[in-house]
This record gives sequence, C-alpha cells and structure tokens, in this order.
Amino acid sequence: MHGTSEGRLDVQSVSANGDVTVNYAWGILGDNNPGEAAGTGKILGTTLKLGRLPNGADISFLMLPDGTLAATYTLAGKSYRGVFARQ
Repeated sequence: MHGTSEGRLDVQSVSANGDVTVNYAWGILGDNNPGEAAGTGKILGTTLKLGRLPNGADISFLMLPDGTLAATYTLAGKSYRGVFARQ
C-alpha cells in the first residue's frame, strides 16, 4: 500500500530480559480509524514484537543500522510498512 500515515511508539520500560511496556498511537490505515493503546512486548535481538493490540493489530519493529525502526503493522489480513525515526 502506498501513502503515508503517522504513528508514535513510546517505550515506557525495558527490563533486563527484554520485556517492554509501550504506548502506541496510529493514524488512519486503510479502514482502521486512528487510535492509541498501551501494550507489552518483547525484544529479541534487533526486533521488538508487541502483543496483539485491542483492535486486533500485530506490530513488530526492526532496529536498522541507522537507528531507525522498520515497522510492520498487520490488521485484518493487510500489512502496512514504514520507518520510524527517533524524535
């Protein structure tokens, strides 16, 4: 899918074993309305995988060498990809 959408990932905590708590906000993606959800996840290597969000979305982030995060957001059989930069 082409186009743009805005999203925000706020990492609240990271434990020594890689467990994380986050707040994630997303803009309009396909038929999905904007929203925000608190969640948990796990860091394995360079990948952060969040637990399923209340809207049914699965999200993962891959840390790239330049410090950005490549995000994959999957909902209702559709995947959306983008890059997050630290702000």
